[in-house]
Amino acid sequence: MTSHLVVTLSIYAAIWLLGVSIVASVAAYFRMARAALFLYLLSCLVFYGTRAYLKEFFPFTDKIESFVVLSVLLVVCALIYRNRISNREFVALQLLALAAASVIFIFVDVIRYPPMFLHTIWYPLHIPVSFAAYAFWLVAGVSALHAIPAWRRDDPALLERSVFMTDLNRIGFIFFTLAMLFGGIWGYFAWGAYFMWDPKLHWSVILWLFYGNLLHIDRLPKLRGWKVPLYAAGIVLILVAFIGTSFFSQSIHRF
Repeated sequence: MTSHLVVTLSIYAAIWLLGVSIVASVAAYFRMARAALFLYLLSCLVFYGTRAYLKEFFPFTDKIESFVVLSVLLVVCALIYRNRISNREFVALQLLALAAASVIFIFVDVIRYPPMFLHTIWYPLHIPVSFAAYAFWLVAGVSALHAIPAWRRDDPALLERSVFMTDLNRIGFIFFTLAMLFGGIWGYFAWGAYFMWDPKLHWSVILWLFYGNLLHIDRLPKLRGWKVPLYAAGIVLILVAFIGTSFFSQSIHRF
């Protein structure tokens, strides 16, 4: 069995296992769903390990790997917070993960050796933490969408959900701040500048300011009531930053 075939089979197996988990979750077979998710993560580990072997480098350097890593981190977050989210939210996160993993089939998969400007420790430090931030913020966004009916009724039970969203945001904000620092240092070594007028960087700053301000929204009486819809709107901002700027603009970030 060739390495390229291992890559193909592992990602097909991962997507199939994710589908099994979604069906099991909907049918309330929670042990089966959890088992399928762990097997999914194992398949993705094989996928990334094989690509790292073929590239002889950190395997997060193209569009396919970017979407799969987002899918993986969404599943990891769903498992971490399984006891704090409803089954509907759990299924929604898995559907997002499935969508991210399935998008890879629109791209032509060609294993290429990475360019020299990626050969620095700051690049592999920058990528995982930025995607981790996306994942935690997306969990907060899904939680906010789930909380909209309670928000409309001004349900007192919303307080616990509000604290949960803030906790998720705090972790995501720490990760994203580190990602921006690591990315700035990488940019200096790669292009000779800590910051460039690039669409991806613009939206990164917008995201950082948006979620940084949301951390303080509970202390702003006039805005506190809009916390839930603002977290829900954050999903759109993340998709623009991740997909819009990377694949539909002239950004130097093509992954």
